[in-house]
Amino acid sequence: MTTPHAFVLRSALVLFLSGLLALAPEAVHGQSGMRSVKAVSTGGGTSVIDTGPAALYSNPANLTVGPNDHSLEMQLFRVGAYHGGDFYQFEHIDPLFYDNDKALPNDEQKAILDDWFGGDQQTASTYLEVVPLSITHRPSDRSWAVGFGIRGRTVQTSAVNKGLFDVLLRGTGEDRTVPVDGRSRAYATVDVTGAFSYRFSSVPLSVGVAPRVIFGTAFADAALNSQATVSGDSLVHRFDYTARAAGPLSTGLFDTFNAFNDDPVDEVVGGSSGIAGVGGGLDLGATYTVRPGLLVSASITDLGRITWTQDAQTVTPVKDVFRFEGVTLDSDRIDDEYDGATGEYIEDQVDSLAHAAYEDVNRDRSSFSTGLPTTLHVNSTWDQGLVTLNGGASIGLNEDAGAVPSPAALHVGGTLHLGPVPIRAGARVFGTQAVALSGGFGLDLGFYRFDLGASITPSTSTLGSGARYAVSLSLATIRF
Repeated sequence: MTTPHAFVLRSALVLFLSGLLALAPEAVHGQSGMRSVKAVSTGGGTSVIDTGPAALYSNPANLTVGPNDHSLEMQLFRVGAYHGGDFYQFEHIDPLFYDNDKALPNDEQKAILDDWFGGDQQTASTYLEVVPLSITHRPSDRSWAVGFGIRGRTVQTSAVNKGLFDVLLRGTGEDRTVPVDGRSRAYATVDVTGAFSYRFSSVPLSVGVAPRVIFGTAFADAALNSQATVSGDSLVHRFDYTARAAGPLSTGLFDTFNAFNDDPVDEVVGGSSGIAGVGGGLDLGATYTVRPGLLVSASITDLGRITWTQDAQTVTPVKDVFRFEGVTLDSDRIDDEYDGATGEYIEDQVDSLAHAAYEDVNRDRSSFSTGLPTTLHVNSTWDQGLVTLNGGASIGLNEDAGAVPSPAALHVGGTLHLGPVPIRAGARVFGTQAVALSGGFGLDLGFYRFDLGASITPSTSTLGSGARYAVSLSLATIRF
């Protein structure tokens, strides 16, 4: 038999599924913050002297920093991915869902949920980035450099407070009012980037700008604010939400998804395809040489917006209350229509109440605009030839876009140059995870370079809360 609070959960999950389903193979996928393979290897920050294609998406000013050993560099197939967030606190997840043979007492469940969430929403994000081609050119006798790149990426981020798990785990056995809030966003883009950097002769300063044209291929987001009140045998769910979508996630998901079907996911179809939105972005950067071997830099990445037009829609609810105050048994109907199956009768009665509360929606089929995951980066580099150390911070400036450091992430790392094999290591703290350790290596033969980096969170409660797992690979950088 379906219980009443299951329908409260269903109303919230409708919104989260729109974002989560964007990760299915049918969708075009890809979190901000993966600026290069070397950045992943050293905790999240790039060394100023990592020029060429490594600087194209981190700080365009670095295209004219350091020695000019190669006038033309071409990077082929760089890919990076990560998953994590402060939702992943396994010291709380394990005792609630995995470590006990029987259900924990109500007061213990409540204490764990309070420690896990506090009064905030906890976030989980996934990011995928593919750069099939990037090229930089720095003439040997000039003070400028240019760059070009093509990149595809997808951001998916979801957040939920403890209310969903409070109702799911503790049920209706205790009178209380529980906020059930959350948000989800998933989008995919392809961008074409140009870059220009100039090094001044009068001062040891390089500046750079990297404008880009952005083509959005899919978008969906939702924000739910609600409150579930449990009192005796009654349950009242007061809710409000706004959900938006464009492209295949609009026609293939929002127009066809129905949580009241027996298998709602199977009802989702492919939907439209092509360019769902168009926008523009801009990276800005500056790097200053304090003295030989010591440099400081700052950059802002992903300034800009995308306007979503293809099959764009905004969905809001017609009603705002689901109310359950028990079911009156009609013995005649149970016998005549349900062959005496009382459980099926009760389930249908509750289901009809949920239909009346949740099913009707308003649809505004007009375009809308969204911002990019704008982030401020501040870095310093100390280069001693054999060893290069770098450290700094990244600060998210548009949390609504998803997958940005919140409020800030600190990173420190370094590279040991062992002939043609650079060995890298680093650490990242704060942000939306506990301390994450990273490492990587490369193969530098002068005309050819290969790089691999990864990071992992050993404990989700050391110097912060949450987890972050990342990997990045550059298959080949060809130099001329």
